[in-house]
Amino acid sequence: MLYSYEAKDSQGKRVSGTVEAPDERGAARHVQAEGYFLMRLIAAPVPAGAGPGPAPAGEMRLSSRSADMPIPPPPPLSPGKWLLSKLIYPIWTGVSLRDLSILYRQFATLVDAGVPLQRSVATMQAQTYNRTLRKCLNTIAMRVNAGGTISEAMAEYPWIFPDYQRASIIAGEAIGNIDVQFRRLAQTLEEEHQLRGTIKREMFRPCVNITAMFLFPPLVLLFLGQVHAYFVEAVYPLLETIGFILGCYILGRLATGFRWFYDAVLSILPWIGGAVRMIAFARFGRTLASMYSAGVNIVRAIHYSTEACGNTYLAGRMESIGTALQAGGGITEAFHRTGIFPPMVISMMGTGEESGNLDTMMDKMASFYEEEAKFKLHQVSMSLGAITTVAVGIRVAIIVIKFYTGYFGSIMQEAG
Repeated sequence: MLYSYEAKDSQGKRVSGTVEAPDERGAARHVQAEGYFLMRLIAAPVPAGAGPGPAPAGEMRLSSRSADMPIPPPPPLSPGKWLLSKLIYPIWTGVSLRDLSILYRQFATLVDAGVPLQRSVATMQAQTYNRTLRKCLNTIAMRVNAGGTISEAMAEYPWIFPDYQRASIIAGEAIGNIDVQFRRLAQTLEEEHQLRGTIKREMFRPCVNITAMFLFPPLVLLFLGQVHAYFVEAVYPLLETIGFILGCYILGRLATGFRWFYDAVLSILPWIGGAVRMIAFARFGRTLASMYSAGVNIVRAIHYSTEACGNTYLAGRMESIGTALQAGGGITEAFHRTGIFPPMVISMMGTGEESGNLDTMMDKMASFYEEEAKFKLHQVSMSLGAITTVAVGIRVAIIVIKFYTGYFGSIMQEAG
């Protein structure tokens, strides 16, 4: 079949042409093998009377959408769902990354084995133990049985299946390699699950020490029977701190400007900022590699990858990459102009641009930054653990000094 394409070369110049391939996936791979960055791929019109024959029995229905078309927005949410999507779902959706990665990997296995998509969804619905995910699969099964695509059904749950996941699935439906996209998504989510586990593990000790700093030092007041004084010295300050953190979280989720300012400060801190940037770069690189290999054009892949990086300040800087590419610039120069990527990343982008293996280079970059982030987080955790331990000791000393000062002061007053 003949396909028309629009792409960019390593200097950012637009090129166009036609390529003959059995499907869109083969056409996209051929363009990328030439060292071009695919921007648009369109099937040439089929002559009258030469339409495709009937699909083999049991073959999965593909989407009529092109791989490089923007994904449709999810249906509008009710006020309650909107509030949940802003405040609760970013923390907990009822479906973990591990649940999703297992779902995608099993989908990939079933589809690759030739099981029709309708039966694959029904199989996954029957064997999943997560009640929330089972409910989602029930809706997806009904939509697919009614003739819809799985990506369209997933759009009803954008807090579980975010844009970048649905974009990869749409590309897989259009190109015909949805099993490959399921497998890539599973791998991406497994890496993200490990990264989040590292963050939680390394931050556990500092959090425990900070909590202990509020609650444990004033315990001497309880031993003396001064319950009210203990609440004033320990419980009330802890509740005020939790309230302050909760208020900042709500403000950050609802006020875009505050979230941008918070992420900017966190990203440029001389001590913690390095780990924050590494985590964002790893997420960006892993998502971009997955989407570009799916056949999504580079500009749209960058847009969805910036949303997945988890930092609005860095995402704003990364968005300029897509703008520069649309204006005719090269990808290496576009990455360099952001001012946030180190020379190593720029060099890797140059290699990927020259060889046409951008997805491979981004995968390597993501793996490197994931390992660096783990090491940096361990350093931050150890340092914070030592600092908070010293802070607990200082707070104990202050309470002891205040207690004995008041005790001896009362004795002196009685003696006088």
